[in-house]
Amino acid sequence: MAVILIAGLFGGFVRGYSGFGFALASMPVLTLVLSPITAVPAVFPLEFAIGLLTLPAERAHVDLRVLRWLALGAVLGTPLGMTVLTLLPAEIMRLVLGIAVAVAVFRAWRGEAAAKPQGRGKLAAIGFLSGCLNGGTAMSGPPVIVSLLGSNMPVLHARATLIAFIAMSAGFGLLLSASHGSYSAQIWWISLAMVPATALGCGLGMLAFSQFPRRLYRPTSLSLLAAAMSIAIVTASLAVFNKAML
Repeated sequence: MAVILIAGLFGGFVRGYSGFGFALASMPVLTLVLSPITAVPAVFPLEFAIGLLTLPAERAHVDLRVLRWLALGAVLGTPLGMTVLTLLPAEIMRLVLGIAVAVAVFRAWRGEAAAKPQGRGKLAAIGFLSGCLNGGTAMSGPPVIVSLLGSNMPVLHARATLIAFIAMSAGFGLLLSASHGSYSAQIWWISLAMVPATALGCGLGMLAFSQFPRRLYRPTSLSLLAAAMSIAIVTASLAVFNKAML
């Protein structure tokens, strides 16, 4: 229970500040005590609920053109990710994801990403990859996060578009998981147990966003993403090593 509460608090803070990252921050912590098959569906309701509560205040800043093409790709990719989750070890997926995102964050930090959000085809492809990750790991954000934060999109528009996309991805993942019978009483209780810590973390994160200078948003958000991916790489590597030793 302590680990579950820490996961909710950490994930909530990252989500409240950056507009993304609840699953990115909480999943590596949750999988210390839960199997991915249990942790993935447990995260979806919280991610979706946070999106529903925060999106109304941000909707005026959402870039609908970018969101539309990202969403199209994600809708196609999420079922594929759920299928892969049943076929491949989740720790392998997290390890590959962590390494790929670490490289992408490094490039974005150096300013190597495109100056503007990509065209329709690239946006759909990024959304598709995010959908695959959403279905397989509940961590849909990294490709979209790196794409938008590595662009010159204004901070408020990038953050609002990320909030809308991640809420949409979580809602779709929730529906698919429910339709596949993934929700047991245990998983619902895990989600409910995380609510107080998640709410506290979100409140603290949103307070930090309102107080910190806007110029710090991109470097701070990329730092949070890098930290979450570092945790994912370490936990996934340990899981792979432990399996190899058995």
